Amino acid sequence: MSKAFTKEDSGGDEGLLPARPRPASGEKRYITPEGYRALQEELLASQGPDTGAEGLTPLEAGVRRKERERRARELAATLEEVRVVEPDAAQAGRVFFGAWVELEDEDGSRVRYRIVGPDEADVKAGRLSVESPLARALLGKEVGESVVVERPRGAVEYTVAQVDYATQ
Repeated sequence: MSKAFTKEDSGGDEGLLPARPRPASGEKRYITPEGYRALQEELLASQGPDTGAEGLTPLEAGVRRKERERRARELAATLEEVRVVEPDAAQAGRVFFGAWVELEDEDGSRVRYRIVGPDEADVKAGRLSVESPLARALLGKEVGESVVVERPRGAVEYTVAQVDYATQ
């Protein structure tokens, strides 16, 4: 069977991300200033020379080129659709979009997340989508307030330990 029809890794695709779901027409999508700049940088990189295409067959290089072009179109459309939200000093001490929130669970373990738009969310990097159940529960909360969130492993209670809007 041709390698083109198998799921074997062709290598060099580490930088390409899967497409994010498109929002409903007219739906507002917010993004932090840092998230907007990151998408701009990714767009520029996707339009520049493809340094990861070395050693690929012509077919693999063509597929990779088309994927980069698709991603560039997606990024350009996203950048036109999103609304950049700057931190507001009036929000100090309360959890709103763009806040860094330190949470403490029932066991005393702490975790820190930033509430961001879905286009920049990455839980492993500490960026939690404003559309996630945890972020929705946290919106408007202050230090000392608690929220209970249902997870697949059961409910967990988090207490807001710290809120700040400094960029990191």
